[in-house]
Amino acid sequence: MSDRAALLIAVETFFEAGPGVPFAAVDCAELMRALPAAGFAPERSTLLAAHRTTKAVIAATLKRLPKLAGDADSLLVLVASRGFRAKGKGYIACADTIAPDPLETALPVAELLAAVSKVKAKDVTVLLDIDPLAPADGKAFEPGLDETELAALFAASPKCVGLSACAAGARSFEAAVLRHGIWRMHVIEALTGKLRAGVAKDGTLSAAALHAFLADAVPRTLRRAYNAPHEQAPALYGGANAGAAVADLAKLLGPGTDLLDPARMKRVAFRAESPGQVRELAGYRKSHTLPERANDWARKYVNRVAAADIKADLDATFDMVREEFGYKRKDLDVSAERDGVGFIRTPDFEYTVTVEVNPDDTTGVIWRRELGRMSGPEFVRSEGFRNVFGARFDQLVFEFGAAVDVAEFVDRIEDAPPEGVKVSVASDSGAAVVALAGFAGRVSVTRDAVVIAGQTGNPASLLEQFLAFLRKFGALGEPKALAAPRG
Repeated sequence: MSDRAALLIAVETFFEAGPGVPFAAVDCAELMRALPAAGFAPERSTLLAAHRTTKAVIAATLKRLPKLAGDADSLLVLVASRGFRAKGKGYIACADTIAPDPLETALPVAELLAAVSKVKAKDVTVLLDIDPLAPADGKAFEPGLDETELAALFAASPKCVGLSACAAGARSFEAAVLRHGIWRMHVIEALTGKLRAGVAKDGTLSAAALHAFLADAVPRTLRRAYNAPHEQAPALYGGANAGAAVADLAKLLGPGTDLLDPARMKRVAFRAESPGQVRELAGYRKSHTLPERANDWARKYVNRVAAADIKADLDATFDMVREEFGYKRKDLDVSAERDGVGFIRTPDFEYTVTVEVNPDDTTGVIWRRELGRMSGPEFVRSEGFRNVFGARFDQLVFEFGAAVDVAEFVDRIEDAPPEGVKVSVASDSGAAVVALAGFAGRVSVTRDAVVIAGQTGNPASLLEQFLAFLRKFGALGEPKALAAPRG
């Protein structure tokens, strides 16, 4: 039974307060999609993002929170933003926080805690991913929340426990290659069943267990994502309430979960990968030394010399998208500034292009193009889709939020084989290939994804083949397969 409530606030961009918080909205939207499988009631779960992150909207939502949460047993609150402190008090920046008067236009941490404490839930877990913000008046304000205040507020609360992405005033890092905030990425992993250590026998995940996982995982990912050393130490406040159950993972971790349960689905994307040569990139010069190993230096070098090529790809796609779909300029968000990653976001999809060093031949590169966050199957079948993307993709990828048991899936097929289906499996049972009668492509199932591979130039056919696959093995419908909730 879903008896948990949630409030997710993603303040990704600010009118004038400071730089944005990369991937905040996407991360929170992904977490929102995953919550029902972790015991959260959709009607009691609220996401504030984009234009809904002004102080007025946040304050109004907090005021209505007891009604929104109802009689839920527990409440999960996540806030991703920037923050500052003044005279021993911390403030969370809202989208409309202004430099001339930050105190009146930001959300005091004390008010946030007071508001969430008013719900009936016996347990409240507050997740804070707050990067430092340096207001214009450096003498009156300091970047980051106030450590002493946080400790005192949570220690005084009879039911609130706080998990912070980093120490107050420290950085919370993101990774462009991962397309996530690092701490938020691991929160998503934990709440989608990838965390087993520390989960109780009944499937509940406590705040203490979640913090222990984050404190271990974040520094390790940080070391892999950055060449130079960086430090980020997640913190826990209100240890007396750390036994509170954050989520119920029994459905995700227990036996018998359907491979194609919509709750497992993390991301859907069309994909194409193609090889290239470093020498062919616009930024390459004959005086350059080509990479000899696929290390951080090689990655950064390829990112740099491929920047113009990525921008050219985005520019060409941008023009076609505007022509075919009739979007207004303000409907499109385009960026080629992140290392090795460029994207176009529209109301109907997100197009991403990356160039990475080829680990098997470091004088070469691998181009990867993806189309995700699609509005629905009809968009894929549209004439505009065919005109812009029809010749680009040869894979349809369904990524799982929680690892699946491939061996159990294969056993199920072999025990009652559907007509026209053949399956082969790796010796370690980590991957399987399913052949469907009448389909020249290939369906691969791994612990992390289902990949439908076919011929370049007919992505709509990939969708049809996947739906045929579902009719054989599960009841996942089209809307849940392709539609992404909008935050």
